[in-house]
Amino acid sequence: MSNENDERKGSGRSLADSALETGAWAAGQSAVERTLMAGIHGAPELGHEEKMRYLGEFRERVLKVLTRKQVAEPEVYDEIRSALSDPRADKLIVDATSPDRFNLKYEHLAAELGKQSTRRREPDFVGDIGLVVVSDRAVDLPDEAIGVKTREEKLTDKGLPKQLIDAVGQKICSACFTLLEEKAPEEKRRYRRMSLMDRMFGEKCPGHE
Repeated sequence: MSNENDERKGSGRSLADSALETGAWAAGQSAVERTLMAGIHGAPELGHEEKMRYLGEFRERVLKVLTRKQVAEPEVYDEIRSALSDPRADKLIVDATSPDRFNLKYEHLAAELGKQSTRRREPDFVGDIGLVVVSDRAVDLPDEAIGVKTREEKLTDKGLPKQLIDAVGQKICSACFTLLEEKAPEEKRRYRRMSLMDRMFGEKCPGHE
């Protein structure tokens, strides 16, 4: 795992500010004057706004993304494991403003799969993306291919009620456990089955209360 420091802008100004100022000045200037200004301030970076949305990476290189809310969930998304296992995957990037306890599970996963991971912090980042898996070349995947449905969205699509989805980590009745086995067997390990003793003592199943 490597911690990548943000590129700092001269005199505390952002690249976006510099680009806007340069563009406004250059509109009425000669080619020689524009070249001189670019030499002083640096040429405006193409695709800067796009990169600020994807943690500093070009959209065309993105394989998968998670929102900050998804990164904060306790379980690792299988879609990120698959993306990091993709031969096209180069590295994992996480938003450094997210707490360590959320990012570490994905950084450990990247290390396990032989991929580097990087934390980035940039005040110009926009949107709610908290993690990206990127290639070192253009892959140009459609938006629907890089996004990942939340756990609740996936389980709702499979026909599970919200009460049962929200009861993760708790004891549930046999009927709810059977429903899990039928609709989402991969979720069984995240629940516990209520015992006869639990029912005798009046414990209620949170899966359908």
